[in-house]
Amino acid sequence: MAHLITGGTGFLGVELARKLLARGAEVVLFDLQPDMEALGDLADRLTVLRGDVSGWPEVLNAVNGRSIESIFHLGALLSVPADENPWAAYRVNANGVMHVLEAARIFGVPKVIFSSSMGVYAGNTGHIDESTVQAPDSMYGVTKIFGELLGRFYHRKFGIDFRSARLCTVVGLGARTRHMTQYMAWMIERSLKGEPFEVWVAESTSNPFIYYRDAVRALLMLHDAPADKIRTRVYNLAGTSSTAVEFARKVREHLPAARITFRPDPDAMRLFGKGIGTVDEKAAREEWGWQAEYGVEQAILDMKRSFEAGKS
Repeated sequence: MAHLITGGTGFLGVELARKLLARGAEVVLFDLQPDMEALGDLADRLTVLRGDVSGWPEVLNAVNGRSIESIFHLGALLSVPADENPWAAYRVNANGVMHVLEAARIFGVPKVIFSSSMGVYAGNTGHIDESTVQAPDSMYGVTKIFGELLGRFYHRKFGIDFRSARLCTVVGLGARTRHMTQYMAWMIERSLKGEPFEVWVAESTSNPFIYYRDAVRALLMLHDAPADKIRTRVYNLAGTSSTAVEFARKVREHLPAARITFRPDPDAMRLFGKGIGTVDEKAAREEWGWQAEYGVEQAILDMKRSFEAGKS
């Protein structure tokens, strides 16, 4: 039995594959443009398929005949490119999750883990829990809500064990695509490289983030939780919240040579507003024991260690 990861050679997919391989599991990665360099020593230990989640036959072929026991659906067009090209976002994000769920139904894959986003609450600066109304202005947020609701339908109608985590901003090395909140990771990464970085949101913009190691651990915990513990089904994960200026201050404390400036982008501010408010993680904590391990300082120090190890 194998696990299929869409968007599999992104930095989350690679870390997830590493953890699954450490368990002795068989892993299949599905990616539009597989980054073999990112896989490093994992490349010979798993199967990599080139494919597009917006292409129904390609998703069906990836699942057919591979004894897939669960699918981690991470592949998506992110917030900025999704808003720039909403038609592509519909094909990739909305059609993509439909294709994954339908492949699971047709070939009897019992479990699908969907990576949703706190972006479904973008612009809400109040208290947020799973009962909070979702009203995003972005195409990305709209497609993520669609994925959540479609997954719930497939669970009710066809019995697929659909589970989803609304990840907040994921911070880690190696992300290539700019999206609304990518400034947090790039503050650290550009500073490690000795490069200046201009932040495109206001200093007061508040946003929760989760370190990529925590994000992968959360996805695995959600995947492994006994079915009778899954009551909420779609969970908010807040990690640690910080304003942009507070985050920059922490980066400078640990990387004194950091050259970080602020120049808010009107388009980004229009879409993101003042950021996201206080997020309640109670459901994830109570139902499957979630607790973040990395705060701002721990994330910066771990990224620094990883960056220096990569240079040696």
